[in-house]
Amino acid sequence: MSQTMTAPLSRTTRIVGERSLDIADLEIIKLENLAAKDPVETAKLLKAAETEGFFYLTFNDDLAAKITSHLKTCYQDSHEYFAKSHDEKMKAFREDVDRGYKRKGIESFEIARDEHANITLPSPWAEHASEILDLANICDNLVNTCLRSLSESLGLDFEKAHRLDASSDTGIKFVSGPTQAKLADVPDTTHTDGGSITLLWCEKWASQMQTRETKEWLWIDPKPDCVVVNLANYLQNQTGGRLHSPVHRVTQVADGVEDRYFVSYFLRPSHGL
Repeated sequence: MSQTMTAPLSRTTRIVGERSLDIADLEIIKLENLAAKDPVETAKLLKAAETEGFFYLTFNDDLAAKITSHLKTCYQDSHEYFAKSHDEKMKAFREDVDRGYKRKGIESFEIARDEHANITLPSPWAEHASEILDLANICDNLVNTCLRSLSESLGLDFEKAHRLDASSDTGIKFVSGPTQAKLADVPDTTHTDGGSITLLWCEKWASQMQTRETKEWLWIDPKPDCVVVNLANYLQNQTGGRLHSPVHRVTQVADGVEDRYFVSYFLRPSHGL
């Protein structure tokens, strides 16, 4: 399938601190309308998936309030957990899997969907397990609603490769994003995502995307009451490049160290595919 050619992504400019940022004008898609198979919302999702591969997903007030509450808990727990000693965090390290504690330039802790029923979490995650797993289940509904819509729009059975009753590495990840005293010292984190669909929450300005046509770097606005969504490599590969897995990176706006915590959800295909 050929790449969809589009006009350059529009952007806005905003002063953040002492810097002028070029910000991507990404499509905003309503979850409830998408779930109801509204043709306008379905078309907006397909267009976003075929062009930049990034978009925002918004929710009704009740779901937005629940997600906001869960995220507050996750950010607080992240602050407490990642402040622990290295030896204490390494008790949750697991070899050769994404799950548990990891330190590869950034620190992270991931909980796989497969383990929700019997996982034993370290503190402080353990004290808030019901909230964390509820957020993970909400995330799973969000990504699968998007996946189902794209499947129907393209006449492809993506859902067969993401069966809920099959083992996969789908999971929720909490990340401590380190910052540098000097912007020039920020490491290059340029990448595309493995898997199929990624959700990302962060309260701080921390992410940039590379536009598909012009290869310019634009900032992603950390809008409240919505989540940033991007497609990943599996869907791009399965559609011969029609759907786009965008290049993006984690960075910072200016000099200065601050705590930054990310909550991500990664939908990944079932094992054996």
